[in-house]
Amino acid sequence: MKKIFKYTAILSVLASVVTTGCIKEVNPTGSSISAEQATASADAAKSMTAAIANYATNANWAGDDVHSFYGYPSLCVVRECYSNDFTIMDNPYGWYSSEMQNLGQNSTSTYIQIPWLIYTKVIALANDVIRMNPDIEAIVDTNKGNVGAAYAYRALCMIDMCQLYEFKANNYTSAPDIEGLTIPYLHENMTVDYAKNNPRMPKAEALEKIYELLDKAILLLDGHSATTDKTLPDLAVAYGLYARAKLYEGDYAKAKEYAQLALSAGNFSPLTEEQWTSPTTGFNDADSQNSWMLCTRTSNESSVVKTGIINFVSFMSSEQVYGYGGPGAGAFVMVDKQFYDQIPNTDFRKLSWKAPAGHVLEGKNVFVPAAGSYEGAEVLPEYAALKFRPGEGNPDDHQKGSATDFPLMRMEEMKFIIAECDARNGDASSLIEIVKTRNPEYTCTKTGNALVKEVLLQKRIEFWGEGIVFFDYKRCPDLLQINRGYPGTNHQEPARFNCEGLAPWFNIPINGYEAQDNKALSGTNNPDPTGTVSLWVE
Repeated sequence: MKKIFKYTAILSVLASVVTTGCIKEVNPTGSSISAEQATASADAAKSMTAAIANYATNANWAGDDVHSFYGYPSLCVVRECYSNDFTIMDNPYGWYSSEMQNLGQNSTSTYIQIPWLIYTKVIALANDVIRMNPDIEAIVDTNKGNVGAAYAYRALCMIDMCQLYEFKANNYTSAPDIEGLTIPYLHENMTVDYAKNNPRMPKAEALEKIYELLDKAILLLDGHSATTDKTLPDLAVAYGLYARAKLYEGDYAKAKEYAQLALSAGNFSPLTEEQWTSPTTGFNDADSQNSWMLCTRTSNESSVVKTGIINFVSFMSSEQVYGYGGPGAGAFVMVDKQFYDQIPNTDFRKLSWKAPAGHVLEGKNVFVPAAGSYEGAEVLPEYAALKFRPGEGNPDDHQKGSATDFPLMRMEEMKFIIAECDARNGDASSLIEIVKTRNPEYTCTKTGNALVKEVLLQKRIEFWGEGIVFFDYKRCPDLLQINRGYPGTNHQEPARFNCEGLAPWFNIPINGYEAQDNKALSGTNNPDPTGTVSLWVE
């Protein structure tokens, strides 16, 4: 694969992404702003912090050649493709096939380079805000929300990246010398010399850095918010990120404590069945419910919307005709059949996918009505995703249908973190409490690992398509494994893998071109998992 990205670990940060797919690199010590901007008034922090959220939904990360990357939401789709419960049976254009089929997962592959680029660009933007405000005590009240949000957004990216890139032992690839290593420390004050020899941090060290960021974020965000539209972290989100990090660490007592703090810091309520299944606002409108804590937002002026096809709705909504994932192109996103069959019929979350013919739920789904060139539910295959609706329920006009919001953190995640932490102490009560809001008949008498696995099953149902449970698969390989090959499977044939323990592609390689400038990465990257697992054959 040709070299498209060279976004170095010394943060030779982009000035722009041009249509050829090349990156213009400037200011190698870690800034994506000029020296004049860096000395400007702290009032600039407001627009610079907003730029973090805006950049997280940018289009054309690889120019016109790669349509499957459109900012942070596309990373969530990638994580779903790496996991078990998500499939695209017919995929004429091939987007996301590399991730589902474990192809082209070497460190210089475009599909490996781009996630690193997205994360590190967002970190660079956060670092710009932090660098402009180095003295926490000197930050004025009107600016605390902006700087606190920057600290939290950087922590969010670091938590994701550490979990993605940490190398964990598995049965398919071997690299004992790098086990437990995560990412280089990409901070706001790197010198060129430091950045040229910036090694991967062990997990414990990386977590220390993350906690330092979140401690500062909490201090600044207590009583101050950068925005009220949920596009930037507030105090509740900072606590929620702490809960995520503590869950990753395995400190379940603290994970529960911070999840409770997150819930106490806001006015949240779980999604109702009506909100979940709404054909107009279902999982596309942050203002339609009190569940979402953090999100991305797009409008008809957003670059991803203007493209028509390079956006989340294009790929993830079955009920639109202009993108890849609907009847126009036919690359329908579906739920794994075996997983679907595990969900009780009394659980309204099972209505997130079209019920197969003859099923007790046939005719119970709520569909976007036929309109324009969209012919309605009849053209959708069995098991097609209905969770993510086109904006305003409009299947025909991409300027409306793709102008949607996407959740990055929901209050239910905090509930499930609490449920897992309690389950590890033998208590199922918090699990029953949250699942009863989805299935009034739910009860659970399981104990031990079976109870923890039940929590993870319910979490998989809750967050299907949102990119959350990949981290649980990697964190708990004794409880969750890839099992796509079975009689009657609806996974595409080249993706029918069954793994013993951790799937090797969960250890994602760092962008291989980073080592050209950061010599500490030479010889310490994760091994290429491509082709290391045999396909299941019926």
